[in-house]
Amino acid sequence: MKKYFKNIQSLLIAVLVVVIFLMRQCSGGPIEPTERIVRDTIIEYVTIEKEYPVYVPKVKYITKVDIDTFSTPIDTSAILADYYAIRTYEDTQVLDSLDLTITDTVSQNQILGRKIAYNFTYPRKTIKETVYINQRELYVGIGITGDLNQLQYLGGEMVFKNKKRQAYGLGVGVNQNLVPVISTRMYWKLGK
Repeated sequence: MKKYFKNIQSLLIAVLVVVIFLMRQCSGGPIEPTERIVRDTIIEYVTIEKEYPVYVPKVKYITKVDIDTFSTPIDTSAILADYYAIRTYEDTQVLDSLDLTITDTVSQNQILGRKIAYNFTYPRKTIKETVYINQRELYVGIGITGDLNQLQYLGGEMVFKNKKRQAYGLGVGVNQNLVPVISTRMYWKLGK
């Protein structure tokens, strides 16, 4: 009689636990879905390249020097070759993220042309957000039940999780006598 009473007591406890979980399921308002946010920050450097058209400067002032005599012999052809030669001067300034290049062309003691080009590099920050709200999920696996001496259940199982964070399981398998067994499960998330 004690053995029979002990089994009824265990069965009654199991039934009460299931009833408590079912009452918890049916009571209260809807559960708000929890969001999970994944942020990914991407910093890319954008380079702006600009080249201005050729600029011919105007003469602002001329300084004349009077020379009466020369103490060294003068090579006139060398002076004329130097006077008519076209020289190109290039100056590059690197200031943080700005590369500035000034190119001057000089001949016959005049600036024939000036070209200004620059590369400007600045960072552009892109924030990409992916928001995951409690999604429905389906899990598939195998289940094995038994003790050290005997295998009691072996089968495939499937668990479905809904947006309210509740899970329902269904399993099909065989017991130790190769008799088909169907199992069902219900799970609730405890806490937050």
